Amino acid sequence: MKRFLLVIAAIICTGQIFAQKAKVTKPVTKQSNSFAIVIDNITYEKANAEVLAYRDALEADGLSTYIICGTWENPDQVKAQIRKVYAKAKNFEGVVFIGDVPYAMVRNAQHMTTAFKMDEKKFDKDQSSVASDRFYDDLHLEFEFIQKDTVNPMKFWYKLTEDSPQTLNPTFYSGRIFYPPMLGGDKYEAIAKYLRKAVEAKKNPELLDNMVTFAGHGYNGDCLLVWQDEKIAMNENFPFLANGHNSEKHLNFRMDKYMKYQLFSELERPGIDAFFFNEHGSIDKQHISGSSPETVSSTEERLSSFRSKINGELRWMSEEEREEFRKNFFKYYGVNEQFFKARAEENQEEVELAKNDPDPIIFSLDDIKKLKPTPRFVMFNACYNGSFHRPGYVAGYYIFGDGRTVVCQGNTVNVLQDRWTYEMAGLISHGVRIGEYNRMIASLEGHIIGDPTFHFREQEGSTLRRDAVAKANDAAYWEALLESPYADIQSLALRKLTDMGALESFDILAHMKRCKFGTTRMECIKLLSRFRDDNYIEAIKTGIYDSYELTRRNAADYAWRSGDTRLSETIIDAFANYPESQRLNYNLQKCMTLFPEKSLREALEVVKKDFTDLDVDAAVKRVEDMIEFQQNFKREYTSTLFNNNATLRERIAASRWMRNHNYHDQIGRMLELIADKSQELELRVNVAEMLGWYNKSMFCQQISDGCKKILENKDIEEELRKELIQTINRVK
Repeated sequence: MKRFLLVIAAIICTGQIFAQKAKVTKPVTKQSNSFAIVIDNITYEKANAEVLAYRDALEADGLSTYIICGTWENPDQVKAQIRKVYAKAKNFEGVVFIGDVPYAMVRNAQHMTTAFKMDEKKFDKDQSSVASDRFYDDLHLEFEFIQKDTVNPMKFWYKLTEDSPQTLNPTFYSGRIFYPPMLGGDKYEAIAKYLRKAVEAKKNPELLDNMVTFAGHGYNGDCLLVWQDEKIAMNENFPFLANGHNSEKHLNFRMDKYMKYQLFSELERPGIDAFFFNEHGSIDKQHISGSSPETVSSTEERLSSFRSKINGELRWMSEEEREEFRKNFFKYYGVNEQFFKARAEENQEEVELAKNDPDPIIFSLDDIKKLKPTPRFVMFNACYNGSFHRPGYVAGYYIFGDGRTVVCQGNTVNVLQDRWTYEMAGLISHGVRIGEYNRMIASLEGHIIGDPTFHFREQEGSTLRRDAVAKANDAAYWEALLESPYADIQSLALRKLTDMGALESFDILAHMKRCKFGTTRMECIKLLSRFRDDNYIEAIKTGIYDSYELTRRNAADYAWRSGDTRLSETIIDAFANYPESQRLNYNLQKCMTLFPEKSLREALEVVKKDFTDLDVDAAVKRVEDMIEFQQNFKREYTSTLFNNNATLRERIAASRWMRNHNYHDQIGRMLELIADKSQELELRVNVAEMLGWYNKSMFCQQISDGCKKILENKDIEEELRKELIQTINRVK
């Protein structure tokens, strides 16, 4: 009895200590919507005046704001406090994590990223996990604690459980205000300074009427049709741009050999509200231009590049050496003095800058540190630029710099090149908060760095910022917005109504066919992929011929994911007749790998009469060769997967390839392999996991039924049982 009482006393004492470590300060005012600041005790103490001023600014902006502070020991402790506030708060919008708030490194959830695919058994857990605040803001998900880091007290590993929902649907939005240690100095003063900037930005919200986009080397902007149609999307998404060339600039790495310095100027140009980077990225770098020959596209550009290199070499020669070099150069190449003078006066300032720049084709952290960026919002459609869990990360240098930037959107790991870059982006031009916009396009890696409540000024009379949360489930409200004159408001209305089950697939298809906005038509296809029915297939057929490149490209992506052979003729026709659409062509080639060969060859016989090439026979031969080339991949990987004489490593590698290459016609054989106890357990588990990636397939029911049948075996191995449950949940 005495021991029992001691245990009870210890539990009560521990509970009191735990309670003392977290404190919730209630809002000062009552507003229609609410929000929470989550902060550690030390940061709250060191920057108390600024945190309270930030809280007051939020309340003046329509958010009843809770302050949750504590000595945080783990993410579960933080999440428990957020859940309590969420349960009692009115129209809870989101949270911001300020200072040293723990974060989760998520495992077993790579299907929730856009591109991250790393073997979690083969690679170190730090490399193969995803730092993600979806742990906090998506309350639908269930996680299992794995371990804490032995060095970094903020880092904890968690696994997404197999019986958890397997798709993202954040309950509210979130953002991180975390100072990069590599910046040096007093982090508490830096956070206080940032909060003063965030408060200042709320006093006089600006209309989003000036913006810049940039397409970097080696990214999807390499396809000029992609870049060309970007302007279509931006004009649809951002209807309030000011008149004049400078209000909307679409820059491309091809425009200047040293584009880096032009971007420096653009970032500091007065009046810019938003800047959108589309490029390759690293944790500590933005990759601007390439140094390979592909970066120059005309004879004059190649001559200019060659001339610049020669002039660069001449700088390091003595006068006597220069004269000797010139004499031999004129004689050998048959040119005269004018060759060196032709563009000698062009971009001299840039040439000098590049001469003293250790890397003139990237933005380094040192470069960013010197800048004073003007845009309030900067988007990084790039890998790793939002890695808030690293000592020095690009987005952190922007918001904590001396410029006006208050908020960035970035990714903690790599991101898909063909991601729909500007999905729902137009909402921010209507005054919707940056955090809410990010919630609508959620990925495991995509984060808001800075104040997620930041917003631009709305048009007079607009209440969308408040209503996006307060009227989330009001069908009548969203039905009234289906014919809005603005593209992304239509898209948002379609999304909301589909989420609440108020639209059928034929309603969405009908809207797609009559809609004048390319971006909204793209939203329709995305929504129809949830239904996986005949209207979904019809939308893909229509979308592949859409006037908007991104809709065409993504329709082709959905085509190979669906595996429906009714699309074969459309695939062959589009591949043959639209070769100039580079990224579309890439997805159509992938279709030729994944569709049954017989279906593709029969389709070619039907559609070849409509080929527009001058030499139709040559066009037919080109298609036949591509079918053969692409089908060879299928033969190679399927023969390896089902070959009992291949090594286990080779067979698992083949199954991992098939996660992003959905061989729908092999599903039956895959289910047989999983059920076959004579096969290696590790292989069976990998194949079961691979089938979870077929979640847009027209054969999801076959996968689900097959997995359930295997689960009926009472002697099934536990590891395989869990994987089958997760796959069933993924293909629902």
